[in-house]
Amino acid sequence: MKTHASVLGKIVLSFVMVMVAMTIVSFIFAVVGVASGKNLDELGTSIGESLLVHYLQMILFIASSFAMYAFFERRKGWSFGLKQPHGAAFALHGAVGGIILISLSAVFIWACGGIAWQTAAWDQDMLVPMLKGAVLFVGVAISEEIYSRGYIQGLLRYHYGKTPAIVVSSILFALLHSMNPGVFSTPLPIANLFMAGVIMAVAREVTGGLWWPIGLHLTWNYFQGYIYGFNVSGTVSEYSLLSATDQGPAWISGGIFGIEGSVISVVVLILGTMAVNMLYRNRRKQLDETAVPSLRK
Repeated sequence: MKTHASVLGKIVLSFVMVMVAMTIVSFIFAVVGVASGKNLDELGTSIGESLLVHYLQMILFIASSFAMYAFFERRKGWSFGLKQPHGAAFALHGAVGGIILISLSAVFIWACGGIAWQTAAWDQDMLVPMLKGAVLFVGVAISEEIYSRGYIQGLLRYHYGKTPAIVVSSILFALLHSMNPGVFSTPLPIANLFMAGVIMAVAREVTGGLWWPIGLHLTWNYFQGYIYGFNVSGTVSEYSLLSATDQGPAWISGGIFGIEGSVISVVVLILGTMAVNMLYRNRRKQLDETAVPSLRK
């Protein structure tokens, strides 16, 4: 019972530290906004859309993860997952996997009549926002993977083993997105977020590090929003090469939540998880054979 309380306390503390810091930052933004004459609606919009706030939140999640690991876990011997041999190669593999999976989801949704596509007229003004989007999603992928798969999954794996770590970290990953627009519009967005957590948790397990899931996380988000024109977990990208218009039921098209609101992407993620496990299971066996006792728990 003591162990359960300790693990839960660490997870809660890691999240609360970020939320307290973000609350302080939002309060400062609000004070500055009021002083400049903005009303409450304008303040809410400016804070929610501020890239500075988004990047600060990413930094805080990374800082929280490393601080919790340094203070409580470093001497216990379990791997955080960043110091991975051939990390760049695994990141590339994950990026290719993300492109394949999101492309399959998008094409199947289109083929089933869920959306119609129009090609956006290319404009040089699109280049800068699309580069900014790439930088943003690099930050999202790194920060969320370090927190969800590096710290939380690593902590749970050390205490309870692989399967509970995969399942619980994926549930928590889905709940981290509970404030996104439209996330509870149907059960499918949460199911998709859970399965996205599962495929990245399984990838972290079978490849032995964070770089494969970081690669997948990046391209899944970027191609979803800036290439195929869907909302990304309920948020709208500024520009995209294709413009997707819903023309079928939300359970196929994804509705306001985007691809991650479609039953098709749930199926694709399940099949993708099985494929990742099959492709890398021999590496997992090698890792198990060479693992130190503390990592076999």
